[in-house]
Amino acid sequence: MRKKSALLFAVLLGASGIVSTTANAISLNIEVGDRPYYLHGPGYWSGGVYYVWVPGHWGRHRHHRVWVHGYYIVR
Repeated sequence: MRKKSALLFAVLLGASGIVSTTANAISLNIEVGDRPYYLHGPGYWSGGVYYVWVPGHWGRHRHHRVWVHGYYIVR
């Protein structure tokens, strides 16, 4: 009987949000990719010129693999 009431108390405590507010204080974000991603979408017009997004990619620099961030080019 004590185990059942202790389990019920733990479930109610977790559901009440007391535990969840302390759990939200610790957060871990793992992001993979090119960030920030494009701001204007995959392409946009500016001053009569059309810019197209080139996504990031892995490249070589002095015998090392490096991440090359995405950028806009004129098309």
